[in-house]
Formats: sequence, structure tokens, C-alpha cells
Amino acid sequence: MKAELLDIAPEVTERERAEEFSDQLENLLVKVGGIFPRADLRLRAARCIRGLLSPVSRKNGWQLAEYGGDAEPWGQQHLLDRSVWDVEELRDFTRRYVIDGLDDDGRGAGPDGAGVLVIDETGFAKKGRTSVGVARQYSGTLGGVFPCQIGVMAAWATGAGQALIDREIYLPREWAEDRARCRAAHVPDTVVFATKPRLAERMIARIVPDLPENRVWVAADEVYGRDGAFRVFLEENHLPYAVNVQANHTVLPRPGWRHAARLVERHAAEDDWVTLPAGPSQLDSRVWQWWVRRIPAPEAETGEGAWARWFIARRRPETPTERDYYVAWGPPETTVEELVRVPGARWRVEEAIKLGKSAAGMADYEVRSFHGWYRHITLAQLAAAFLAVQAATDNTEPNPGPERIAKILHAGLETPAQHTGGPRRSHQPYRHRPHRVHGV
Repeated sequence: MKAELLDIAPEVTERERAEEFSDQLENLLVKVGGIFPRADLRLRAARCIRGLLSPVSRKNGWQLAEYGGDAEPWGQQHLLDRSVWDVEELRDFTRRYVIDGLDDDGRGAGPDGAGVLVIDETGFAKKGRTSVGVARQYSGTLGGVFPCQIGVMAAWATGAGQALIDREIYLPREWAEDRARCRAAHVPDTVVFATKPRLAERMIARIVPDLPENRVWVAADEVYGRDGAFRVFLEENHLPYAVNVQANHTVLPRPGWRHAARLVERHAAEDDWVTLPAGPSQLDSRVWQWWVRRIPAPEAETGEGAWARWFIARRRPETPTERDYYVAWGPPETTVEELVRVPGARWRVEEAIKLGKSAAGMADYEVRSFHGWYRHITLAQLAAAFLAVQAATDNTEPNPGPERIAKILHAGLETPAQHTGGPRRSHQPYRHRPHRVHGV
């Protein structure tokens, strides 16, 4: 007897795709399960990550608990507070998961197929004196000076996509120097004031060993680019870069020519500007006009094998007086067409942050403690990384995008409440329980 030919419809339905993504999520939860040493913690962590990827409106403790079938949020709060598990191990797992999942076989987001490590910060609108790091401070994300927390973020970008792989919370000086306030928020005594570039350096130092050797460029905005020590750090670690600088940044020592904006105004002829794409976005290729020139290197850096320095100006054709400025350092054979891909990739971290906040609840936390912030942000980064990796590896339709993956996944995520008849007890108003919830 011959076996009959299996008859399967050629088209994959949304439900089938949802089930596949749900299965992939379960595989991921199994892999990270060992980070949580107790069975109840593994269950809570799995429910938390599923909830972060769910369609609930606001992914705080109450809604995540209800999505997971609990009547009260104490279990979720315990996961972020007193439970014992290693958040740094989860951070390192997320980094390796993203690097492996976004491997693009050398297509790259940067020159010669390299990936781009992008540094930026984002604001989280929060109030009160007890939540760690909250102060009136400038946030480009929020569009001004507001009470907020600032998180410094690192994203890995390749030709396959981008995702966040590390994070540090910025403690304003007023916080770092008030040790009683820090202890109340469970900030370790070893944590002292550090500027955003110093926080970025810490992340880069632990990220780079896992990245493809000699296939990494660094991009960052002017908060980091204008910091000379940050650029020196990259050069000492032999990391090529293209970083944003201010209009008054000193490019050349010669008086009258030294500032970036003045140099362009006096030396860049109109026909010197070249129109080049800065790399693909989710909408289209981002086309800009560029003016790129090699600039003299210090005498100590000349000679065989020395890397080159560039000054880069960028503008939109429709608004030629509005310009961005960059300084770059890297292999001298790098062409202009390849070099502009690095500042062109800086938007990737904005896309990664947006995904984390919109699809994985990264900004929906209600924790107040130092370790609670790191735990929530890291869990949210893993959830967002799952979407980015699935989008990079999905081949059932061209470029589905992680947001589309999230919408498809919603159909395949069944809540514990759905198959247990709802929360175990009726919803009760929030009651503060200091003996069970400490510092969250």
C-alpha cells in the first residue's frame, strides 16, 4: 500500500502563524527558565513575558496579574522585588539571543557588512521623590524638561533588524549624592554618579566581546559624540565610529575654520553635496545630502596602518540650512557610500525603543526601586527581542516587521484566565502591603 500524498493548503493562515510564534515563545521561555531557580518564579516570569507581549492596554502589575489568572498583583510584584534571580544573567542571555537571531550573513547595517552598535537614551515619565532616579531633567523622548527617569540604551542593528541588548539607569547628581535617598530606593552603595557617556562605556565594554570580531561600528547622538573621553574610549578599544556632534564642535585647530557649522558654511560648495541613501527604514530608504571630508589626524596617528578621521555634514534637500554634523574614525579604505551608513543607522535605536515601549510594556512599570527598574526593563527587552528575532527569521511574507508579529502573536497567546475560568478571586481595590511588597 502506498502512502497518500499529504494535502496541505499552500497558504498559511493567520491562526497557523500565531500558533507557530506561540510555540517559538514557549521554546524561549524554556531556555530562560534556568535563570529563575524556583518553579514558582519560572511560572511568574513566563506569565510576565507572555503578558508583556499580550494586547492588554497597560502592562503594569495589576493587568499582568489579571492576564496571568491572578486576582491580585503580589506575585508579579514579588518577581520584580524580593525574589532571588540574576537579572544580569537575563541581560546577557538577551544580548546573545539578539546577536544570534539578527545574524544577517554579512549584509550588515554598516560599512562592509558590519553591524552597528547604537547608543541613545530615553525618558520615562514618572513622578515622586521615592522612585529611583526621578528628577526634573531634559528628555528628548518627552520633548522637554519633565519629572522623569532616564535610561541609557544600547541596540544592535544589522541588515536583519534591530533590538535593545543593554540598559543603564541614569542617576542625576542630586540623587547620587543623597545616600539616604539612594538606600531607600535600594541603590547599592557602590553605585555613584556617572554621566551618560560613562554609562554607555560600561555597556559597550560588556557587549563587544559577544559581537562579531572586527565587524562592528558604533553610532551615538551628540550627548556622547561631544564627549571627548567617550571618543577616546572607542579608539582605545579599536571600535570605529560615527557620532553626532554640535554645530560649535571644534573640527580643525585653525581659527575661523574650527567650528563644524562655520567650516561647512565657508568650504562646502553647493555642488559638493552628494545625495545618498542612509539605509532602509520601515517605510523606505532615507535619502539625505552629504558633505564628507577627511580631516588631518594628530601626528601620533600618522603612518602605516593608521586609521582615518572624517568630518560629515548631513541635510535634507528640502531644508538645506538645517544640518547635522558628525565626526568619524575608522579604516581609511572606507568609502563615502559606506561611511554614511553609520549615522544613517542611528535611527535604529529609536525604532528598538519604540518597539519596547509600544509592544512590550517597557514604560508601563510601577516599580520604585533600583533593582525593580532593572528587572522590569530587562524582561521587557527580552520580550521585544523575541518580536525582532521572529520578524528577522519569518519567511512567510516579505518584511513583516516586529509590530506585525506582535499582532499575529496575540491570536495565539491564551491566558491562564481563559482556561481556568478567570481570576481566582474577584478584583479587589489596591491595598498597600509593606510586609509583602518592599521597594517596588
